[in-house]
Amino acid sequence: MLLSLSVRMPRPVTDLAPAALALLVLVPLAADDPDVGPTASPTVNAALLATGALALAVRRRYPAAVAAIALLGGQLPLAVALYGLAARRGATRVLAVFAVLAGARLAYPFDPGDLTELSTLATVIEDPLVFGAVPLALGLTAHQRARAVATLAERNRLLEAARRHAEERAAAAERARLAREMHDVVSNRVSLITLHAGACEHAAADDPTTVRETLGLIRTLGLQALTELRGLLGVLTPASDQGPSLHGLPALVEESRQAGLAVDLTLTGPTQGPPAPGPAVQYATYRIVQEALTNAHKHAPAAEVAVTVEVHPDGLRLDIVNSPATAADPDGPRLPSGGHGLDGMRTRADDLGGTLHVGPTTEGGFAVRARLPLTAAKTTAEAAA
Repeated sequence: MLLSLSVRMPRPVTDLAPAALALLVLVPLAADDPDVGPTASPTVNAALLATGALALAVRRRYPAAVAAIALLGGQLPLAVALYGLAARRGATRVLAVFAVLAGARLAYPFDPGDLTELSTLATVIEDPLVFGAVPLALGLTAHQRARAVATLAERNRLLEAARRHAEERAAAAERARLAREMHDVVSNRVSLITLHAGACEHAAADDPTTVRETLGLIRTLGLQALTELRGLLGVLTPASDQGPSLHGLPALVEESRQAGLAVDLTLTGPTQGPPAPGPAVQYATYRIVQEALTNAHKHAPAAEVAVTVEVHPDGLRLDIVNSPATAADPDGPRLPSGGHGLDGMRTRADDLGGTLHVGPTTEGGFAVRARLPLTAAKTTAEAAA
């Protein structure tokens, strides 16, 4: 297994290293050798090299200006300046101009000599290649790599933001699902428990049989609420086909009857075998009926409620219609309303690809009408928890 070690030098070191190298090596060399530099004067050559070397220290901030100064300096400062300009700016018109000027500067020094000599001709070809073309190519490669890294970093940032957003949406959807399930379970069971407790409170003291039966119903409803809450919270999570379904509607209706609500149930069509609704549709139907009956207990306790469930090959039709509300018992228990039940029913229908309409009837009652497909249009945890 090969280990790849990447050593990064501190930025001040990389900024000052070329300048220090030129000042410590090339400037003394140019001061002693008149052939090192663009002019015949060692002093001038050393001054030009020193100026170009010092300018390299700020090449990251002023790449074009440093390249212009380096044109008058030595070959090494010019090569470093060209690399920095290409790496910072990329293939621009400014870089093209400096590439031409650098080529002319390196190919035709101020004292070109006799171009017919082989050594001079080799210098004319070698210097532009080594100190011009190669630094430009390396700089452009570094620029493209930096752009690619920046693009990947931005893409990763966007992907991370999208992931966080998806997680937040999933968490919000899960909170909404739990709130809806808690509302449906607690609201229905607690409403029935409250009604039975009120009836037990008003029962005659000399009728222990009625009181005992009512307390037994309260205990049963409380156990049912605990069981459904445990399943909801994952303590005793039931499978989809073991949850509430159309088979549980008669028992649900009977619970409302025992609490004093006049309910009539009509269930037509198959509840199992084709074309029976899927578990998610049956679950949603049960919860919609449950919430509608809870609302009837709250707002029209003396009304008559008709629950009709029809299973057809093209979908399920659900109607819960209550007659006009009559005057309720002023001494009876009053159930609070949170105002979330209708939204929960509508969300259940939408999640399955169905529709739900609620509103008053022409006779003065209230109707909940849902049209659901036999199978969910999109499988969601909200529909088949």
